[in-house]
Amino acid sequence: MSLKTRIVLTLCAAFAILALVFFAVFHVIANNIVAELERDDLKQNIERALQALEREMAELDKSAQDWATWDDTYTFVKDRNREYIEKNLVDNVFKILRINYAVIINTRGEMVYARGYDPEEGEDVPLPREIVLPARQKAGGLKGLVVTPEGAVLVAARPVLKSDGTGPARGILIFGRILNDNHLKELSKITRLPLTLHPPGAVDFRVLQPAGSLENGEACYARIISPEESAGFTVIKDLQGKTALILQVNSDRRAARVFQSAEKAFSLYLALAAVLCCGLALFWLNRAVVSRLAKLTAAVTSTGYQFPLSSGFPVLGGRDELSLLSAEIGKMLDRLEEYRREISDKEKKYRAVVENAAEAVVVVQEGVVKFANRAAAVHTGYTTEEIVLRHFLDFIHPEDREAVWEHYRELLENKGILYAFPFRVIARDGSIKWAETNSVVVEWEGQPATLHFLTDITPRRILEEELQRLMAEKSLILDSLTELVVFIDRDMQIIWANRAAGQSVGRSPGDLFGAKCHEIWHGRSVPCQGCPVVQAVETGQVCAGEVASPDGRLWSITASPVKDEKGNVIGAVEAALDITERRRYEEQLKYLSLHDPLTGLYNRAFFQEELRRLSVSREYPITILVADLDGLKLVNDTLGHARGDEMLKACADVLRNSLRRSDILARIGGDEFAALLPGTDEKTGEDIVYRIRSRIGDYNKEHPELPLHVSTGFATCRSGDESLEDTFKKADDLMYRHKLVHRAGARNQIVGALLAALKEKDYLTAGHAERLKEMCLKMGEKLGLSPRQMADLALLAQVHDLGKVAVPDEILFKKGPLTEEEWEVMRQHPEKGYRIALSSPDLAGVADLILKHHERWDGKGYPLGLRGEEIPVECRILSIADAFDAMTGGRPYLKPRSKEEAIAELKRCAGSHFDPQLVDVFVSLFSDA
Repeated sequence: MSLKTRIVLTLCAAFAILALVFFAVFHVIANNIVAELERDDLKQNIERALQALEREMAELDKSAQDWATWDDTYTFVKDRNREYIEKNLVDNVFKILRINYAVIINTRGEMVYARGYDPEEGEDVPLPREIVLPARQKAGGLKGLVVTPEGAVLVAARPVLKSDGTGPARGILIFGRILNDNHLKELSKITRLPLTLHPPGAVDFRVLQPAGSLENGEACYARIISPEESAGFTVIKDLQGKTALILQVNSDRRAARVFQSAEKAFSLYLALAAVLCCGLALFWLNRAVVSRLAKLTAAVTSTGYQFPLSSGFPVLGGRDELSLLSAEIGKMLDRLEEYRREISDKEKKYRAVVENAAEAVVVVQEGVVKFANRAAAVHTGYTTEEIVLRHFLDFIHPEDREAVWEHYRELLENKGILYAFPFRVIARDGSIKWAETNSVVVEWEGQPATLHFLTDITPRRILEEELQRLMAEKSLILDSLTELVVFIDRDMQIIWANRAAGQSVGRSPGDLFGAKCHEIWHGRSVPCQGCPVVQAVETGQVCAGEVASPDGRLWSITASPVKDEKGNVIGAVEAALDITERRRYEEQLKYLSLHDPLTGLYNRAFFQEELRRLSVSREYPITILVADLDGLKLVNDTLGHARGDEMLKACADVLRNSLRRSDILARIGGDEFAALLPGTDEKTGEDIVYRIRSRIGDYNKEHPELPLHVSTGFATCRSGDESLEDTFKKADDLMYRHKLVHRAGARNQIVGALLAALKEKDYLTAGHAERLKEMCLKMGEKLGLSPRQMADLALLAQVHDLGKVAVPDEILFKKGPLTEEEWEVMRQHPEKGYRIALSSPDLAGVADLILKHHERWDGKGYPLGLRGEEIPVECRILSIADAFDAMTGGRPYLKPRSKEEAIAELKRCAGSHFDPQLVDVFVSLFSDA
């Protein structure tokens, strides 16, 4: 082949190859530049859209702050005045503020005001519960996005304070604005960008191209829709940090179109230049083509080993193809140098972005860390050099290493993207931090590797643990309540129950799931009539009531409806409290407030109330009867209050049975009774008094051991012109007059009854009193006592133990020795006998002797502790005779002794128990008897 042909072919081939290489390099570099420009443009447009949305949020937050920091709102939370709502929270305010929801919650978590309103439609809308929950969980102000069934809602919450910004806060004010299509169109018009919002999951990010990170740290992605248009995507998170929406921003591909036009023109230029060079080469073969070409070839060969690229490159003289070629090569090298510098600058920018990113960026290859940015060093406390070339498991908590290794293997096997994998990292200082990684498989130095974006989630993890603790505390609180708390659905089936509900039927709370409340607690196949739960489900209102269970218990039930997001009632929370005991106590207290607890009659308070009521009634004539139980104090003092109470109840029964059902009988004092007899004249009143006395006589015949003696008086009020109070006083005066006339007879009868009871004591039937009387009179004659003393001595021998009628038989006739408590009761009988004797004119003369008949010569007797001759001689005589008869006659607690043994005992106790002179007199009289 000729040199000319060879040169031509070589030249054509070299030029063609050079053009192709140049075109390829240009195409790659230009494509990268265009792609970078398009990504930057998309990121700027997304930032503009987010800033517009943030401005909307700031405007809503400003409105919430203005309304929350207002004295009128502060006052409304406390007193809930309707005037505030009617003046301030009208429809026009919702339109002006461009809000759809307004909620005010007090510090107890109660909704003071809540309304949803659609300004476009001019009608109320349901209030979604999702906009309230975040504000309850955070006491201070907040703003952000909340996803509800009605769509995305911009929410701003501020604490309710006074106009000067002072507190304390009385609650939280919440404003919500629905992010609907019209709102989105306004944002599109403001930003001059086509904006679209997609729900989570509507966009598959795996098919999109990463476009870097935004200023808020969120990743953005790109997708080419058409040669003229591209789209950028990013996520918008709600107040909980969860993905709420996906924002799509469309952009015009101006840079791509410009590049395509330039590429076509440049391709055409290269093609024309190649044809021209090949043509001109045929005419310049004879002018040192080989040498010039060799020179040019050598220069081209040396290009790439020096910088800048165009330095030292020769420009051939002349105007031929080689000269032009050398000139074009020089220009091309200049442009390549520019591209090289631009690529170097971009590499520096990318490295600056990665190194200064808030997230830790780590590349792992074959388990070894190959790259770590500055944030990774900050999070772990290690230097970058200490992290690189170490196995990544060295930094993982031992308990999480197995799970992290499985995550790493899964990532390599699937070659996809794995999101939000949490694990613990051990920092250099030994502290433990929680991290979350988003990972993807990449190529590193020609080999597969994994790229990890790590976020420090330690604060979030602490918050989650705190929330879990709070939920556990709530469950603990509900289980600590004594009330039964149950969540019931519309079918009356139990969904949840606290511990008290399970314990009330002997089951665990979990065993109650699915059962019906009326079957568990009431044994019924249908709900109880008037059940508050049924009413709450049907009406949607809080209902309360009382329900009785088959076992007789009474339950106070409060049912609160539970509604879904659309306001439909899905069940009710039932709180039940067993009020059986409380109701019984209430009825008992009510009864006691109007009745005498001993007799069951009405008390004085009820009597006075009825007296006032009847004074203005038309039931005249009205007769008032007053009765007084005589001798009650004597019985209480001698026989004890138990016997006195029996007399009071017996008296109440007699009076009750003597009156009509319509009559009002009351115990108005300790021993006083009064009766109001409506429609009763004086003649009927006399008949009633006669009937009472007749029945008292019948009672005394049946109970002669302790008869009743009742003093009565009555008076009649003929019309309302007379005072019932004066009539009552007149009846009371007549009763006291009757009492004064018959008091002595009543006391004598009671004392007689007591003496009769004394004679019935077993040890008196054997002639104890007669023997004592005989011995005492003989000693009295021997000592020369006066006739008065002899009479008192004879009576004392018979009644000295009168007080023993008040001593229980189980003590009086006890066969064994008495306890100290029983002796205390026994030692009281002289005092009781003394009080009984004073009540009877026949016995009053020996009352003092009865009181002192158990005194001892040495002063150790009872009850006064008298000694020697301080003791009346009658008592000293009686004590010797009584001791002798007791020893010889026997007692339930003492075996009989012989006369000689008894006299020996008297002598032994002379000077201590007995008067020694009187003992000698007794011995001289009765030792040979």
